[in-house]
Amino acid sequence: MNRPLSEDDEGKRVVGPDGEEIGTVEKVDAGVAHVHPESSVSESVRERLDWSDRGDYTFQETHVESVTADEVVLSE
Repeated sequence: MNRPLSEDDEGKRVVGPDGEEIGTVEKVDAGVAHVHPESSVSESVRERLDWSDRGDYTFQETHVESVTADEVVLSE
């Protein structure tokens, strides 16, 4: 990744490496992004990010491939 996640990334779309829209960054706290997921996120993406039905939707900077002006792109 080209830089650490920060509060500047809040509100950005989160997409997978294939362009699948995963959700929106709600909050960034110490390199961990808290995400409001799209209802249509595939089960394989949920498993890869270790998202369960309990509502703890987060990922760490290590899952990020790149960050642009309007989206966070996750790595494979």
